[in-house]
Amino acid sequence: MESLISTFHLDVKLIIAQLFNFAIVALVLWFFALKPLLKVMSERTKTIEKSLSDAKKIEERLAKTEAEKRQIIEVTKKEAAGILEETNKKAEANRKDTVNKAKEEIEKLVEKGKIQLVSDKEKMLAEVKAQVADLVVDATKKVLGEALTKEVDKKVVEEAIKKIR
Repeated sequence: MESLISTFHLDVKLIIAQLFNFAIVALVLWFFALKPLLKVMSERTKTIEKSLSDAKKIEERLAKTEAEKRQIIEVTKKEAAGILEETNKKAEANRKDTVNKAKEEIEKLVEKGKIQLVSDKEKMLAEVKAQVADLVVDATKKVLGEALTKEVDKKVVEEAIKKIR
């Protein structure tokens, strides 16, 4: 071994010192560089895994939300159709009610018109009777040449009215 040391000009003390220095540098690097670096890398790995897990959860929630949205839209469409149908029914009922009221008003107006016509007819007949009575009295006066008494006038008028009817 000494021949080896002398051939390569190795110094055992120097090699031991270098080994000791290497161990110190390795320990310093282990505690101050490699250990914190491993810790940061471990935390970063956990963060990435958590982010991937959260992304999967978000995708699941998004899919669930989409399904709920579609379901809500379907329910809303059905409700809207129901409301529209109900509104159409109410509008039809309202239209029928309005038509019925209009018919009733027309019937009332026609009835009032008939009553008015009957009333006007009776008034006209009464006026005509009075005029005919006056005419009969005047004609009778001219024919007889003299004025009749009220009782005779009344009788003549009544007979003339009976004939007219």
